[in-house]
Amino acid sequence: MEIFEIPFSILAFLITLWITSFFATLMGAKKADTVWVLMAWSVSLLLSIVVLVGLNFIGFDQTITLVLTYFIPFIIFTFVYKILNKMNWAAAITTNITVISVGVIATVMVIISVGRPLDQTIITLASKAGLLLDNTKIVVLDEEEEYEDEEEVLLTDQDLLSEKVIAALERQQKRREQTYHAPKFQLISVQRANGAIGYRVRLLRNNGHVLEGLLSTIEGEEFIVKQTLQGGIATTPIAISSVKKLEVYR
Repeated sequence: MEIFEIPFSILAFLITLWITSFFATLMGAKKADTVWVLMAWSVSLLLSIVVLVGLNFIGFDQTITLVLTYFIPFIIFTFVYKILNKMNWAAAITTNITVISVGVIATVMVIISVGRPLDQTIITLASKAGLLLDNTKIVVLDEEEEYEDEEEVLLTDQDLLSEKVIAALERQQKRREQTYHAPKFQLISVQRANGAIGYRVRLLRNNGHVLEGLLSTIEGEEFIVKQTLQGGIATTPIAISSVKKLEVYR
């Protein structure tokens, strides 16, 4: 689409020129033909360049220079419209504002028509026109390029905690590791058998026989022990009085 950039730019210029001439006629300008408007643009542009070049030798502050760069041409164009196109001050100011607005719209339409990225082109034009006060280089990336080289950062809970909290959590973890004991059979008294319900137990009976299984419940004077045998699960009642030693696995 770049081949159409020059034709579209010329077309936008001619449309802006015609709209300016038409608007100047509405505002009561005595010399509102396109030739007179074009002459006013040429004279205003030449005077603006001369004045701005002179300002560069004075050495104003950067912000003041930026303001004068756009304020002075506005005043010069308004003054030339009044003198050359024969209109009053209000008509000249209104015409000048209209030209600027139409010119901006026409520029945007040309950028879109030739297929250029609007944001990048506007930044480039603004940089060349001096609208950027610093010398920072601005690069606009396409959406596909924006995250291409970006390294993925994974945040954990540790990254969001303070150093004191992290240290306290580490101490707590160490205490847990130190106090952990692997489950094993522990001797308990028969009177405390209620605390072993639901746990694996090992019973030593008075006759020397050892029985191991899950203590399901205690009914009256009997332990109800469930054992997993080859044929399935067997429930065995054991008289509490016949138990010599009771161990629970935990």
